[in-house]
Amino acid sequence: PPPAAPAPEPVQVTYEVTAGDTVSAIASAHGVSTDAVLSANGLTRDSIIYPGEVLQIPSAAAPGPASVGPVLAPGLDAEQSENARLIIRIGRELGVSDRGILIALGTAMQESWLRNLDWGDRDSLGLFQQRPSTGWGTPEQILDRERSIRVFYGGPADPNGSDTRGLLDITGWEDLPYADAAQA
Repeated sequence: PPPAAPAPEPVQVTYEVTAGDTVSAIASAHGVSTDAVLSANGLTRDSIIYPGEVLQIPSAAAPGPASVGPVLAPGLDAEQSENARLIIRIGRELGVSDRGILIALGTAMQESWLRNLDWGDRDSLGLFQQRPSTGWGTPEQILDRERSIRVFYGGPADPNGSDTRGLLDITGWEDLPYADAAQA
């Protein structure tokens, strides 16, 4: 009889990290544990992953149950995770670079803890603590998360037009340190 064909090599699954990814979310999306992904890549729970990094995804022993509810980023509650996902989604829709999205996420974390606050310093409101008195919109408009995110990014799709300057309207923002770009 002819020799048996060798077993096929297991398919190596990799994943390229994008801005906003977490190891736990990547693991969950691939049906494996966070510890399995960490171990396969020589990482610890203190490791930082960066956009463009390629992670090895170990094979799942068996397909797990479908995820129930949204994937939460470690250290963030459901509201914060939802707001972070919205900032990322809108940034990607607008063609904002990963750096710009990270600036938006960092700004919202600094200004509101990624919460859509209905209070703040003076008349500041929302995710980015935008102020009605300085032209960012009415209180209702600022508390509309999608609108306030688009206003923060600015550019040609800015709901405020040229009344305010968003991140994309700042000349050279890509070369500024994160905090300086956010403040500008």
